Amino acid sequence: MLSAGAIAAGVRAGELSPLAVVEEAVDAARRLDSVLHFLEELDAGTALRLAREVDPAGLLAGVPFLVKARTPPESPILERLLAAGAIPIGTATRARPGPGSQTYGWNGREYTRNPWDVKRSPGGSTAGGAAAVAAGVVPLATGGDSGGSLRIPASFCGLVGFKGTYGRVPRAVGRGLGGLTTAGVIGANLGDVMLATSVVSGPHRLDPTALPHWPVPILAEGPWRVAYLPTLSQYAADPAVDQLIRNRLSVVDVIDVPLKLLPTDDAWQVLSALDAGRGVAAADVQRARAVRDHNHTALADLFNVVDALVTPTTLTVAHGYDQYDENIIVGDPCWAFNVTGHPAVSVPVGLLDGLPVGAQVVTPYGDDATALAVAKRLLVELPRPGIVA
Repeated sequence: MLSAGAIAAGVRAGELSPLAVVEEAVDAARRLDSVLHFLEELDAGTALRLAREVDPAGLLAGVPFLVKARTPPESPILERLLAAGAIPIGTATRARPGPGSQTYGWNGREYTRNPWDVKRSPGGSTAGGAAAVAAGVVPLATGGDSGGSLRIPASFCGLVGFKGTYGRVPRAVGRGLGGLTTAGVIGANLGDVMLATSVVSGPHRLDPTALPHWPVPILAEGPWRVAYLPTLSQYAADPAVDQLIRNRLSVVDVIDVPLKLLPTDDAWQVLSALDAGRGVAAADVQRARAVRDHNHTALADLFNVVDALVTPTTLTVAHGYDQYDENIIVGDPCWAFNVTGHPAVSVPVGLLDGLPVGAQVVTPYGDDATALAVAKRLLVELPRPGIVA
């Protein structure tokens, strides 16, 4: 599958048929879903109809994509992708509702598998979308990130997962009381993710307090000063993951700067309950707010010295497709930046025993462009996985 940018450019130039592109994606989805189990539902009829009707002038004209299951149909992200000419071919798996780790996908019968190794999970909760993008079925998939749901699968599958500053992409439910979730996309190409994020950004009638429209930035070249932390808590990264990322950091200037964040586990649970409309004691809310305020200040002090903070996105490579409970802390580096709302992007930085390793780049609140610029410097182009369209 071509990149989203290349597809749209080809459609605009009359060199590509949107119908042919979508037919290819639908065919690939049918063939590979029996192995990877990434689909909740394939809607070929609607996809082919939209392909015949697409306006070739759209910024994403003819680009097939998958929608994360249980995404409200009125979501601004869907409305704006459709308006730009992108074509949904169906819905992709996510984890089952409920507590516990969300780093897997489930279609009601089978676990979603990772194209790099079908014994492994693609991560989650944007599981099916990540598996399909990594396999080359579609160049983009939608998701939401409350605790790493875009970044964790990006790390496991060797993709780009971008959680913009809180409010970067409007949501159908508007601004949550807890302020954890940012809608977004996952893609195989950094430029595609930036373009799609720009297309869907800006206030919407359902979320008028979303941040202003975000034009696609021209990424600066650096040089970049970064702080690197292999962990943000008591949970250590796999030494081999840590070493691979340290080796990749030779392309930037690493500065040793202390950072002391308060643990975010309890605060995240309280804020998640607020977002879900569940009752929370006032004292718990105050404690969560104190954690958020302390960590905001600590990060502001850090970013007075460096341009970005880099961490492993996940503490290990992809775990077994059904081993999420045993690996509940694998996405521990992600949670803190949902609590604070900072921009964070995961990009692949290499392979470990044939499985992707992702590095997470975090920058000051609102400075999404620097996060992406540093991520571009760190990004390593990976070979294709074992299963591809």
